[in-house]
Amino acid sequence: MSVSPRRLRVGASALTALAVISTAACTAGGGGGNASGGSGATTLTVNTSFVLKTLDPGRVYEATGLTAVHALYDTLLTFEGSDVSKPVPALAESYEVSADAKTFTFKLRQGVKFSDGSPLTADDVVFSLNRLKNIKASPAVTVSELSVSKTDDSTVVVTSATANPNVPVVLSMPSTAVINAKVAQENGAKDGEDAAQGDTAQQYLDTNSIGSGPYVLKSYEPESQVVLEANPDYWGDKPKFDRVVLRNMDVQTQKLTMQRAEANEISLDISGKLLEGLPGTLQTSGVQDTVYFLFLNADPAVSAVTADAKFNQALRAAIDYQGIAALYGQGAAPGAGLVAPAFPGALPEGEASTRDVAKAKALLAEAGLTNPKVKFSYPAITYKGVDLGTVATKVQGDVAEAGITLELNPQPLTTFLDEMRGGKMPMGFTPQSLNYPVADSLINNMAPGQPTALRSGWTVDRADAAVVAAGKKVTETLDLAARATAMQEWQRLMNQSSPYIVLASNSSTVVATADLTGADYTAAGWQVDVAAVGRK
Repeated sequence: MSVSPRRLRVGASALTALAVISTAACTAGGGGGNASGGSGATTLTVNTSFVLKTLDPGRVYEATGLTAVHALYDTLLTFEGSDVSKPVPALAESYEVSADAKTFTFKLRQGVKFSDGSPLTADDVVFSLNRLKNIKASPAVTVSELSVSKTDDSTVVVTSATANPNVPVVLSMPSTAVINAKVAQENGAKDGEDAAQGDTAQQYLDTNSIGSGPYVLKSYEPESQVVLEANPDYWGDKPKFDRVVLRNMDVQTQKLTMQRAEANEISLDISGKLLEGLPGTLQTSGVQDTVYFLFLNADPAVSAVTADAKFNQALRAAIDYQGIAALYGQGAAPGAGLVAPAFPGALPEGEASTRDVAKAKALLAEAGLTNPKVKFSYPAITYKGVDLGTVATKVQGDVAEAGITLELNPQPLTTFLDEMRGGKMPMGFTPQSLNYPVADSLINNMAPGQPTALRSGWTVDRADAAVVAAGKKVTETLDLAARATAMQEWQRLMNQSSPYIVLASNSSTVVATADLTGADYTAAGWQVDVAAVGRK
């Protein structure tokens, strides 16, 4: 089976995260250049709207925490740069996968030490993964079906209760970081089945790092800044900056800051239309990792109009996808499928939806629908620099040309989320992104009968049998390349009959000063690998 979808930022989850982001404040202080941690020390400044609750690897779930934890701790595997197609060795110098995709054997790299100088062993890996599983915080769901053991001090075996070829991806995520078991236990960490009640290590881990990563934690101020300092005994390539300062800053202030930044500075939240007006000397790195889609309620008791299959297809045909993508600005493209282009399994660009107003009118006539009206709800917010109301108004105008009337219903974010979760919304609009690159876990969330689908009244009984069969084929396919191909076929069928209409895909972006190298945005979850950022 694929990784549990509860780690996905789909619909309500994406917007709940946004609610946290929108409250982030600008903080003073910090700075780039040769700001100091000693004579001649160099500092990299990272500006971002903090989404941060903890730096405890077993509990970390939010974007800013993932960026920091990835720099403080190592995992068995990782991803390099913006390539999320295949995990590469980190603490594990190699690994083997059984034919049934249930057993994964990792050979640990020799000579790795924690930041306090003590050696890293298989016992630390076993303790860390068991703790992650048993404290049952948000990221625990990714390892809920896994068990871990060692065969010797340098060999770890991870077993999945069901076939899961995505385990190597899971073990690349910051939450699976290996911590110093001895120090952790001395400060309240537990890895047994009672860890959910007995583990008290979070407070310690929020202010002390006990990993083997390229950086160590210097200070943690969750409302303003997090400071990292280079680990002088790091086993891998030494980080190019002695110090990294993550600063809490709203996106408009980030843009103003980057307009006058000269060196050693990056921002993580400037994207789309917000990129306009930035100096041409700045660098940008982005990938399309976010999809924006409409959802129609398939329950006739909620809306007989949106539940009509021909109305569904008429609405799809009436939308100007090229025009919608243009609203998002740089890095956007017309929608093709539910998998964003950043991830394996995305549909080719050439399969993006196209407009056909005549077809839309013909479908409405076949359905016997004359001037159908639908209440169209959306959150009254700006997301990645784009007012969602602007997009909703564009959709309203497009479909009006085919004879469809959408009654716009902008709502406060919390109101929208509550109504969407209640499953009574006739039609809505939301973004979707993934916390880590396992796109096929969409099957367990958005396929008929699954949690997101049920919010739109899309039960298995109301779905095309071909869609159900295509989803099952994905989860039963163990070869990852073949699974990605199966995901493409699933999306094609979803485009024919699902309640989701993909409007556009948009990019997340790292903006960096011209002097930097390696400031690549990644869809792996940690946004940017600060230890990989260097200077020209």
